[in-house]
Amino acid sequence: MSATQIQEKLQKVIDSGDSRLLRMLYAVAKEYSEENYTLPGKPMTERVLKNRIQASKKRIASGRFTTHEDLQKEIKTW
Repeated sequence: MSATQIQEKLQKVIDSGDSRLLRMLYAVAKEYSEENYTLPGKPMTERVLKNRIQASKKRIASGRFTTHEDLQKEIKTW
C-alpha cells in the first residue's frame, strides 16, 4: 500500500473515530514526532547495567512486580 493510500485510509478512520480513538492516534503521532535518540547524559556503563539487573532480579524474587494480566487490566483504565 502506498503512503497516499495509507493517508486516505487513516483520514477515513479519523473522520469516523470517537474521542478515545482520536486521543490514541494523537498520542502515537505526538510520541513519534517527539522521538529523540540524542538524550543528554552519559551512556550507561556495564557495571551500572549489571547493578540494575541485580536489583530487578531482587524485586522479582521478593514479589514486587506486575504480571502481564494485571498490566492488561491497568491499560484498560487509561
